[in-house]
Amino acid sequence: MLKIRIGVIGPDDSIERIKYVASAFENIELLTFPYHDVNDIEEIIMKNRSLIDQWFFSGQSPFFFALKKGWVKESEGSFPPLHGSSFFGALLEAQMKEGTLLHKISIDTISRQEIETAFQFHSFEGLNVSSYPYEGYRSADELVDYHRSLYEKGEIEAAITCIQSVQRQLVESGVPCYRVIPTNLSIRMILQYLMERAQASKYRKSQIAIVGIEVIYSTQTLDESHYSFKMKHQELDLKRDLLEIAREVNGSMVQLGDGLFFIYTTRGELELNEKESVFFSLTQDVKKHADLDIRIGIGFGVNVLEAEHHVRLAFQHARKHDTSIVVSVNEDRSVTEILPASTITYTKHKWDEKWTNLLKEANISGATVSKILSLAKHYEKEEMTSVDLSRWLKSTERNGRRILTELERVGIVSISGEEQGGGRGRPRKLYRFDMDR
Repeated sequence: MLKIRIGVIGPDDSIERIKYVASAFENIELLTFPYHDVNDIEEIIMKNRSLIDQWFFSGQSPFFFALKKGWVKESEGSFPPLHGSSFFGALLEAQMKEGTLLHKISIDTISRQEIETAFQFHSFEGLNVSSYPYEGYRSADELVDYHRSLYEKGEIEAAITCIQSVQRQLVESGVPCYRVIPTNLSIRMILQYLMERAQASKYRKSQIAIVGIEVIYSTQTLDESHYSFKMKHQELDLKRDLLEIAREVNGSMVQLGDGLFFIYTTRGELELNEKESVFFSLTQDVKKHADLDIRIGIGFGVNVLEAEHHVRLAFQHARKHDTSIVVSVNEDRSVTEILPASTITYTKHKWDEKWTNLLKEANISGATVSKILSLAKHYEKEEMTSVDLSRWLKSTERNGRRILTELERVGIVSISGEEQGGGRGRPRKLYRFDMDR
């Protein structure tokens, strides 16, 4: 079974705790990325995005900082929540190490309501808590100033924070400070959540997708027989365009009647090729080159029968319009009119000097390798063959063999086995990226 790859971003001690909890999950492979400054997160994500199914951030601040900067989407990661009960361990540690019963403390990040809920069933009479709750991201300097100001005024005896860098700065400035860390239960809950989200994404990509293309003939065109020859030539032009689209989405095209075509593929292929852009552009190109208006219905389903049913629902909706339109019907029967979208881009890795030199020696561009990594992740391929590369790069198998041979020669990929199957000829070699170089 293919494992879910979760990238863990956080300080060293948090990562160790997360690794311990994750050891109970057989279907999860952790890739860990310790950082010391939040700005390090950008390079971590950009360099390793193609390897990761979901991101596990050690806390609220780094997650929302990455979200705010646009380095990740909300659907690409999460963090373990901190509840009021989470800070009891830090409070106990503070009491023991300070050697006294603390009566005045400050705490950041955790909401006031969470703290009050935690205290509801416990007796903490005489403990005064100053809190600085917030949503999203706050800089470490802002939180340090909050705790330090209270300490210098004598309003607190110790501070409790949820962020390692805040704790370090406060301790260095002479303020007693202790850190709240997520509970094992909270970490386990988020690991389970990220695993299920990644599995749902894989399942979604494998759904059947059928693209129906229907020519919109005018009443005059249908009634006048002398248009039939012109219509055939128009359809031939359209068919040429559709065969090219089918090649782009690694699908197969069939003609079901005059002016009606179906392309069979998967949701993952359409998402990779930006269905909104490809098919809306197609309506414009067909109008310009073949002087035809077409309606496009896209249907998704867990099987061909369901997807075909949804294509027909899309056509029912599209036929309410007299001009070209693209309509999509999801597996839940939700209908969407599709507008143009931007062209797909692939993640450009930030190669370090060692990798840059290896790519130069292999005479292969970093952009090509970035694209291969992105497509390997999209297709859930940990191993690849020359045929895979030729399909992904829209090239020949010979060129795919050349690229893999050169990458293997300089040590960027390694041979991991041979493709199993009953086909004729020598089995193709399987290659795997050696990302630990």
